[in-house]
Amino acid sequence: MLFANRKLLIVESALIYFMRSRVAILIAAAIIASVLAAGCTSSTQNQSTSQPASGTTHDPVLQAVINDDLQAYNNASWVRTLNQSTQWVNATTAMVTYRVSNPNESLTYTAQYTKFASASDASNYVNSIDQGYNATTAAELVNFPALTTASSTNTHQSYLSVANSLPSTTSYIKMQGSQPTSPASYIIQVSDVVITFNGTLQQVI
Repeated sequence: MLFANRKLLIVESALIYFMRSRVAILIAAAIIASVLAAGCTSSTQNQSTSQPASGTTHDPVLQAVINDDLQAYNNASWVRTLNQSTQWVNATTAMVTYRVSNPNESLTYTAQYTKFASASDASNYVNSIDQGYNATTAAELVNFPALTTASSTNTHQSYLSVANSLPSTTSYIKMQGSQPTSPASYIIQVSDVVITFNGTLQQVI
């Protein structure tokens, strides 16, 4: 009987030791899990507060006018090669360079596109800078490659999709000669957008 009691005590001691060991393991596991969870939470917060710098938002109407002008050159039958590059000054002003050519002639110019608050404001600005300019004729719109964007070749579909209406377009030219190859200055108003540039059509030899 004494031997049996001693054996029972040994078994109980072993069970207590085993249970204590399991409790220690569980506590250790809980501590490790807590540390890992804290690390993950910190990483996620850092990612959510690290935002990339946002760029300037371009005025959608101005962007549409630029897109339409590029498409107008694409639609022109005389154009064989075309390149357009745009540098945004701010949300409502952009400098756009065109390089247009065919086997016989080439045209390169940089135009300033400015979006005004209204068509009336745009017209007032044109009136303040159009000294020495003449309103373009139908023949000039057809025969002067630099006026392609002001001609019927420009269908203004991008503008229509943004503004839900087609723009009114007026254009002016100040020639330093009487030929399409003479240097000239141009003003094109597309409703509330004004485009100004100097251009010379070059003959390809």
